[in-house]
Amino acid sequence: MADAPKVETTTLTRSVALGKDLVSLLRDFAIFVLALLLLVFPGQFNSILVNAGFEEGSLVGFKWKSKLVESDNALKEAQSTIAVLQASNDELVKALAETNDKLKDPALMQRAEQLQNENSRLKDATQQVEAAISSAIESNSPLVARVAAAADSRSGASRSRSDFFVGVQTLGFTDDERLALNQRLRGAGYGLDAQSWSYPAGERPGWFATRSTVFYYANASQPAAQELAREMKALTGQDFAVQRGAGLGVDPGRRDVTLFVHYLRS
Repeated sequence: MADAPKVETTTLTRSVALGKDLVSLLRDFAIFVLALLLLVFPGQFNSILVNAGFEEGSLVGFKWKSKLVESDNALKEAQSTIAVLQASNDELVKALAETNDKLKDPALMQRAEQLQNENSRLKDATQQVEAAISSAIESNSPLVARVAAAADSRSGASRSRSDFFVGVQTLGFTDDERLALNQRLRGAGYGLDAQSWSYPAGERPGWFATRSTVFYYANASQPAAQELAREMKALTGQDFAVQRGAGLGVDPGRRDVTLFVHYLRS
């Protein structure tokens, strides 16, 4: 009878050890399945992870990181480079043929024919590569858009007024009036962009808005633009439209923190 507790303890210990082994086995099997998916279906697996919000991870010693946007940009640059190189090659072959017509050199003529044949083969290969690149870009575009939108949402989630730089452009106001408005915006907590100008009444540039407007340049900064429009109304008494701008002349690295105001005298 004295040995009974030892038997129960041994049984419990074995059960716990068996449970641990089972959990470890299930964990290893899950990791194996994930690694298999990553190796066999990298595109689909990447899409699933990006949609779930993951950008980097490590599986059984393999580093995975979503490079979708960077890869898409690289494909577009490669496509442009191929087109430029092909055009340059065509020009070289054409120049060589024109030179040969003038010199009538048999050796040069033979070399020109060889280059033309090589250029024809190169064009065929280039067209196949460009078709593959175009297909990859087209396949990537929906996921690239989702990744960009998610990045915009994350970047704009915790911004305050002081993170934004406002450039005020006025029509029909003096420089002193514009500078005074800039100082009021600074007092309201905004930073000021260096691009700020006053245009005389009747001399509206072609790119200037036809009504008082606040422009933003990234999806994430739209709420900030709407807030600035309300602030401008409080400061001036005018209603301001809110519109996404084309971004010409705006630093690409600062589009999410740049706002421009077109203010017209009513």
